[in-house]
Amino acid sequence: MAKITKQLKNATFEYDEEKKVFTLYDHDGFNGTIELNKIYAFAFMRFVVRMAQRNWLRSSKSKIREPQDTNEELEAEDPNQLNLF
Repeated sequence: MAKITKQLKNATFEYDEEKKVFTLYDHDGFNGTIELNKIYAFAFMRFVVRMAQRNWLRSSKSKIREPQDTNEELEAEDPNQLNLF
């Protein structure tokens, strides 16, 4: 079995397929190491995904513009075109 490792600037993530353990290493050594079994690793993953979705959905709602009044658009056009005789 193999270990899957992802190294970042300030931390390293590792999954050991043989032991079924997810490990987080701190490069500075201040906080040490965290080991999670597969149940806790899955719960942590769900938590992270929910927070990412929450933050993504929150930012997209603020970008949505309210529709403008259609009467303003009609008034901007030639008023002779609005009357049908």
